[in-house]
Amino acid sequence: MAMEENGIALDELRDSIRQVLSEHHAQVGDQIPDENGRPLDQNLWAQMTNLGWLALGIDEKFGGLGLGAAHVAVLHEELGRSLASVPVTTTLIAAEAIGQGGSDAQQAAWLPDMAAGGVMASIMLPFAVTASAVLPAVVDGRINGVYDHVPFADAASLFLLPVVQADATLGLALLKADGDGVSVRRQPAVDLTRTLGAVHLTDVAVQAQDLIPLTDRLLAILRSHGDVALACDAVGGAAAALERTIEYLGVREQFGRPIGSFQALKHRAANWKVQLEAATALARHAAEAVAAQEADAETLAASAKFYCCDVYAALAADAIQLHGGIGFTWEHVCHLFLKRAKLNQQIFGNSAQHKERVARLAFPGFGIAAEDGC
Repeated sequence: MAMEENGIALDELRDSIRQVLSEHHAQVGDQIPDENGRPLDQNLWAQMTNLGWLALGIDEKFGGLGLGAAHVAVLHEELGRSLASVPVTTTLIAAEAIGQGGSDAQQAAWLPDMAAGGVMASIMLPFAVTASAVLPAVVDGRINGVYDHVPFADAASLFLLPVVQADATLGLALLKADGDGVSVRRQPAVDLTRTLGAVHLTDVAVQAQDLIPLTDRLLAILRSHGDVALACDAVGGAAAALERTIEYLGVREQFGRPIGSFQALKHRAANWKVQLEAATALARHAAEAVAAQEADAETLAASAKFYCCDVYAALAADAIQLHGGIGFTWEHVCHLFLKRAKLNQQIFGNSAQHKERVARLAFPGFGIAAEDGC
């Protein structure tokens, strides 16, 4: 029986999302981009809006569906399978930040539009609350600074950016992309399915109603959401890459027989299947733990982030090898999986940082390096 949360079966949700994305892919194909990357998939975003996918995790009183992290994780996994070029991860984490830490006025101002797909948001998070030394500060009600490598900065209409508040505590500044003093410069990205940009703030006015206090609790919630989102994106992408590879091994012939019949290649594919199953189980378990607010949810989420993203990157790299000469060509989709996997390893903290974080969470007082930075 399919697992259910809030009366909705996760497997049924997964099947329905996959069907829609498969039909979308049938219409547009693999969309191999040029060296500048893909443009934002506006048609997919509109379709997601109409189907209510962006409302999955938002409270019902703001027009959302009020479902938990396990449901949202299904969406992240399926979007990863399809290499979707839409800012879902950042938008849903931004909605979580406003829903969990924002004031009543902030929630009323932003969440209904976010649930309806009218707001594309981007968010950056410090790796720890001790990162104040490297963040722009609010001075006399104004912010000056640059935030590099902000995901989907060129598409966002709302930014949530970490700042040092006047009382020296951390906060998230809610800034409109078209506000005075806010400008975006697109930056090169190895991942051609998503974009990165530098957000420049020049004497940007910010008031108390534009700030969300970034407490330890809120940061932990948002980090766990981001970790689960990227872990699920990773296992979805890895599954798609492995499926394509196995299909290729079955049709490519050498010495008069499919290369998939060669024992050495069978073993490689089988080994990846085992690792993928372990990564998928961990990602989904972490999502369920976060949804249930279990005591070890943060540890599981951080573990899933580094393990699943590392498996994705290694599997995608070997998929190129297993595809032979065609796998190295620009026109084949293989390189898109690898490049997306490499960016997944870096967003919201790299694998080394997350391993140290897991050690700190599992063994309080464990002596490891500081984790400042974004």
